Amino acid sequence: MSSDTLASPHHNAGLPTALPADLLHGVALRPSGVLWDGARYRGSVLQHVELDQARELAGVVMAVQCMHFAGVVAVSPVHARQAAMALAPVWQASDVAQTPRAEAADPDQIRYGMRLPSSEPPAGTRATAWVLNGHASVWLPGCTPATQAQIHRELAALLQQAEDTINVTVDGVVSEGQDAVHPLDLMDAAADAALLSQAVGRPVCVACQSGVADELVLRVPVVGAESKSVASNAVASNAAASNAAPSSASTLTPQPESVADGCVAALLSEASWAVRPSLARLLSQPGQASASAYATVCGASVTSSRRALPPLRASVDELNAAQVFAQESQWHEAALAQGKDPIAWRLEHLPEGKGRDLARQVIDRATSRADDAPAPRPGLLHGTGFATAQVQCVDDDGAARMVWSAWVTEVSVQPQTGHVDVTRVVAGHDSQHLQPAQAASMQAEIEQQTPWLLANARRLLARPPAFDDWMSPSQQDDAETAIALRRDAGGDGIVQRDATANALDGVVKQGQLAVDGVVTLPAAAAIANAIHNATGVRLRQAPFDTESLRLALADQRPARGRGVLARGWMWLAAGMAGLAGVAAALWPLKPALPLTAGPDVSLYSMRAIERGRLVAAAGDCIACHTAPGGKANAGGLALDTPFGTIYSTNITPDNDTGIGRWSYPAFERAMRQGVHQDGRQLYPAFPYTAYAKLSDADMQALYGYLMSQPAVKSEPPKTQLAFPFNMRPLLAGWNALFHDATPFTPDPSRSAQWLRGAYLVEGVGHCAACHSPRNRLGAEKKGVHYLAGGEAEGWTAPALNQLASGARAWTGDELFQYLRTGYSPSHGVAAGPMAPVIHGLAELPDSDVKAITTYLLDLPKPKGEPAAAPVAPASPSRAASPAPAAPTIHSLQGRRANGERIYQNACAVCHEAGSGPTLFGAKPLLSANTNLHAASPDNLIQVILHGIQEPADDALGYMPGFKDSLDDRQVADLLGYLRERFAPDEDAWPDPTTTIKRLRNHAELN
Repeated sequence: MSSDTLASPHHNAGLPTALPADLLHGVALRPSGVLWDGARYRGSVLQHVELDQARELAGVVMAVQCMHFAGVVAVSPVHARQAAMALAPVWQASDVAQTPRAEAADPDQIRYGMRLPSSEPPAGTRATAWVLNGHASVWLPGCTPATQAQIHRELAALLQQAEDTINVTVDGVVSEGQDAVHPLDLMDAAADAALLSQAVGRPVCVACQSGVADELVLRVPVVGAESKSVASNAVASNAAASNAAPSSASTLTPQPESVADGCVAALLSEASWAVRPSLARLLSQPGQASASAYATVCGASVTSSRRALPPLRASVDELNAAQVFAQESQWHEAALAQGKDPIAWRLEHLPEGKGRDLARQVIDRATSRADDAPAPRPGLLHGTGFATAQVQCVDDDGAARMVWSAWVTEVSVQPQTGHVDVTRVVAGHDSQHLQPAQAASMQAEIEQQTPWLLANARRLLARPPAFDDWMSPSQQDDAETAIALRRDAGGDGIVQRDATANALDGVVKQGQLAVDGVVTLPAAAAIANAIHNATGVRLRQAPFDTESLRLALADQRPARGRGVLARGWMWLAAGMAGLAGVAAALWPLKPALPLTAGPDVSLYSMRAIERGRLVAAAGDCIACHTAPGGKANAGGLALDTPFGTIYSTNITPDNDTGIGRWSYPAFERAMRQGVHQDGRQLYPAFPYTAYAKLSDADMQALYGYLMSQPAVKSEPPKTQLAFPFNMRPLLAGWNALFHDATPFTPDPSRSAQWLRGAYLVEGVGHCAACHSPRNRLGAEKKGVHYLAGGEAEGWTAPALNQLASGARAWTGDELFQYLRTGYSPSHGVAAGPMAPVIHGLAELPDSDVKAITTYLLDLPKPKGEPAAAPVAPASPSRAASPAPAAPTIHSLQGRRANGERIYQNACAVCHEAGSGPTLFGAKPLLSANTNLHAASPDNLIQVILHGIQEPADDALGYMPGFKDSLDDRQVADLLGYLRERFAPDEDAWPDPTTTIKRLRNHAELN
């Protein structure tokens, strides 16, 4: 992999140029509110932080505080996260942060908005810094030269060092617009690493985190009586810009606002629109926080009566794009107000020079090639839009120069649905990063040759994320990796960029604009102007919401009603279909579906296979379909149920012992209805009751993924249950009583993140299979009992429907960290059946884990309803035992002393805070362990007997089991001591000896 270094001639101090191997790991705290007035920090201030408490934890090298900046440095990411939680910061909002920012909109102004994309950094992306003796070496992942230079300047300001003392090495410099991580996210990680490294004098790495997604809102004068003066001012501004290079700050004075999800995330600035400094500099130097960079668009003046509010997370390119969108949309509206043709009027008012020449060339090219375009489809609305932009760029020699770009965009609109398609883009630029004064023409008739600019344009046609949208943390968008530059065969100097057939497949990039410097700046305005030209509807927020366009178009159409008779026939047909479905479900004998030669997996795209892999990971298929020591998904795992032992099946594409000859209809029937290919009813130990909620797209993708995996010939043991549970046709009645095969139906009143979490939890994640109690027939209880706690493989699955309430409530950060890493310092380590679940979730992006967190924390038990205790199915092993004799005071004291001796000899070395070396990864605090505060000791007994042999994350370390070294009485004594010491507010457990014996025997039988 290539690397590029921003060299510093005086950089020495013995710091290496290669990335060190012995890195420390850092985590920095984030305030509850961040504000910046362009010169100083005005956000939340750090009142108190528990530095000593964090320093006492094992694996912690240092806890750091500098003004309002606080963080920790540790030997591993797990130790760093644990110590960061132990800091327990107390933030106080400033007066500015508490002041409401909402003001009445000026009736003489129009609002334009641009939502910024919120993308997750690729897994494992981090920045590393080593600061020592007034010099610094910094290592960054791939980024553009502009981002590299910006971070270099920011670190010099943060560390208060000359730029030539800082050496920045980038692992693979990429072209403009191709940052793998948002520039501000990368800048924050690098600044945190530098400040923490400066404190410890050793190399520190910090993981990149996604920032808050903001919305830029700009206000401009309304179109009307002032339009002419606005146009005149614009002409003067452009004329001045063409004759003299402006300063590094923008000549625009927009009015943006920052809108963050429920938190204060605004940046106040009286100066020109600028990029905020790093959060590390804002917090550590609150009185000296100048801008990191300035927006550079030049053009018409956008006036406002209020202060500018640059957002928390916006790069120079994003600020520029927002300004151009408002400016060029206003030009279009002003032209219409004057009764002029918008394209001709805008061209007329461009200043003489290369900018107007370039725009005219692009317009002429679009007009000349319009005859080659296919005939418009009937029933669609068609429109054309134009926009241009001028940006100040700095050459390699430091000289400033003006760069122009122009777009002509054609769109088609489906008036009934509001669906917009960008059918054609003609774009030109004179950027030195590409080719001088050239235009690129794109045709979209051939899908597999759709060019990159057209793909970028379509990303502005946003739609709300679907509940079954998937993103892979390990695979980049195909359009990103397949872009290639080539020269036009005609030899006319046209630069065209083509992408592969998968460039527009899926919705991974939906709603995002991949900015390529100046080239794509006019995209949003050109599309908005084209949509207005086609429909007469002005969309002033980008990416564009096609639903709002549909509603606006619906208001323009006369209402069409259905007759009473037509509605009656519709209801009758629906009722008959419903009755037929019930009859089919109740019929006990199902037909066998014919075997096939198997699917041609080459027909599935790599994106579809990857989507299926993520579905399988979220469903944790491998955990149940893999026997100990067996091949993945080859079946044979023994599942202990109250009705007998059920063996999982082989789901590899083996033709004889697996599902290799299953058709998709057979696979879908098994997943949705619980019916085998040969017609047998499947036992609901296979959670088809949850998998039925999968969308058709996810079901198809999962089928393609499983069929693409290696075939394994393996015949699992046959499931043989006792009468009457061996009568499989009886399950048809069970399904009629307890199974709803309806796919997941989204609630339109819920947020996209909540719906995504509900889809994962209720559907493919099948969390209720373990975390909901079951009735005597083995069906999950619903209503107040949903996710109210259950049992799994001899472990107690805690209630998930009241995580956000109670004395030991989970916060969003704690639950996210637990689901992501298998460990929360405030609650404990994932063990038993939960560890494989964490392994599966590790394959999913952070956005999915956050969605699950959002959904679960929104599930408090209904008011007035008691918490539902897990219902244990009847089992011979739970037969009543004689009550033990009442203990005496002397026996209690003796057992407590015995429990304390066992703890000191076997447990204290790993679990006593601040004592001993870091032997086994994390050092969980028992006082915060959820199992010690639980109503029953079952899970704690399991951990003591069997340890943690397969941790959710190897960094957590392993715990040995004590089943061979402690007898039942010793384990009971240890339990009593642990409960009394670490959960003193909880009642003592009854004598657990019987439970210990049962769980020990259960493990030996399995």
